[in-house]
Amino acid sequence: MQRKLAQLAREELLHYEQVMALMDERQQSFVALTASHYVSALRKVVRTHEPARLVDILIAGAFIEARSCERFAALVPYVDESLGRYYRYLLKSESRHFEDYLALARLYAEEDIDPRIQCLRRAESAHIQGPDDLFRFHSGVPVADQVLSSKP
Repeated sequence: MQRKLAQLAREELLHYEQVMALMDERQQSFVALTASHYVSALRKVVRTHEPARLVDILIAGAFIEARSCERFAALVPYVDESLGRYYRYLLKSESRHFEDYLALARLYAEEDIDPRIQCLRRAESAHIQGPDDLFRFHSGVPVADQVLSSKP
């Protein structure tokens, strides 16, 4: 697990560096934002005892990666060709990460993980379909008057 997670971390850091380079090329400045409510919504259903906690965190990681795929795919038609190409690259990478997280969850689980996937799916679904007063990449449905105030 340590090797797989180290590999994932290196790839995510590479993506971070690539995004920073793209921002520099496009003369976009970095603005710190508060975290979305998405991860905290998933963490509310994570069990507290091991190895169940680890398994749930890995499943949550898979959901985060899957949702990233969905969001990148949705954005591709609305961005320029160069950025669209990069988003498609990220989509493939995030898809692989999704599979990696699920494989690790299955490896470390003491039982079938499908019921836990369904539990986290329900929590995730409730969040992304519900109103969210904080507009972010992994937001729920934006509250109209909050979208404008969320801009940096």
